[in-house]
Amino acid sequence: MKFTFDPRKDAANLVKHGLSLSDAPLVFNAPHKLTLESPRAEEARKLDIALVELAGVVLVLVYVMRSPNEVRAISFRRASKQERNLYDKYI
Repeated sequence: MKFTFDPRKDAANLVKHGLSLSDAPLVFNAPHKLTLESPRAEEARKLDIALVELAGVVLVLVYVMRSPNEVRAISFRRASKQERNLYDKYI
């Protein structure tokens, strides 16, 4: 699987959330994750919520599948309380 992202978006994400989009595979490849649709008018976004054992926190990845083998990371951040509760409920 190929992971791509906009370098400017990565820099902004790092400042805003303290996480680099280059670490998106930590959530995308997590064995126990919750995947939700996050629709936008212009594209079909997905939102993955997963406990990342390495970091010991629940993280959220927003992305778009550009092709069957390409994940375009859009946002990567710590899960909100509501997202953590949702994850705990379904996983």
